[in-house]
Amino acid sequence: MPIADCSTAPAPRRRLPRLSRGLCLAATLGAAVVGTQLAATDAEAGVPRVLRPGTRPMAFLLGLGPSWGIRNQYRYGYGNDFDGCGKGNPYCGRGGWYGGHGAFKITQEFMGHFSGNASGAALGILMNQEFSGAYFGLNIAPKFTYDIQPKRDLGLYISPSFSLGYHLSNYGTGYYGYYGYSSRNYHAANIQVGVAVKLMLDDRWLVWVQTPNFDFTVGPGNYYCGNGVPGCGTYFRARYDFLLGGGVTF
Repeated sequence: MPIADCSTAPAPRRRLPRLSRGLCLAATLGAAVVGTQLAATDAEAGVPRVLRPGTRPMAFLLGLGPSWGIRNQYRYGYGNDFDGCGKGNPYCGRGGWYGGHGAFKITQEFMGHFSGNASGAALGILMNQEFSGAYFGLNIAPKFTYDIQPKRDLGLYISPSFSLGYHLSNYGTGYYGYYGYSSRNYHAANIQVGVAVKLMLDDRWLVWVQTPNFDFTVGPGNYYCGNGVPGCGTYFRARYDFLLGGGVTF
């Protein structure tokens, strides 16, 4: 019986090396992906989730605090020697409330960021209400803010800002008549320059403090000189604010 010659049969194909190379490549890619995820997790491990950066571009802020007078040309037209301008009067001289020409301030702000999150340049509307005895003040202005994020994984922002807009001073009826003002209302320009520090909480809430914040009012001087007083220059008042508040992002 003839015996087949096995030496001439084709050798089987060796698939093991090619399969091994594929498995090695898949393992390498998987390790790279897992390593990237672990590196990102390690980088963020030191920051609690509640303090992560904000992802929402819009915010509403509410705050309050003292606004101390640091300079006031004419000091509302009269000095301490004028009848009624004693230390108990919040408007005259340097002995009154908040430095003689300051007030207690409440502030609201609505803003939106161009970046699509809580950092970078933002435009908004600022509104202030000021209270001091018979005096009431109102500021309305567009405001530019730039929220700087010092640490990438932390929702902490340093926020310089600038606003330029409208100011209204209003006085109680008896007060403006007694001191010789021409009317209850005074209209002027308002300029504010300051820096705030903001902290994001749970990508929704904000707490903030704004200081320094300088508040300047500039307008016609004849109103504050009193009726019939010639040669009045431009009226200028400067204040220093210390404001605390909170907010919500959306």
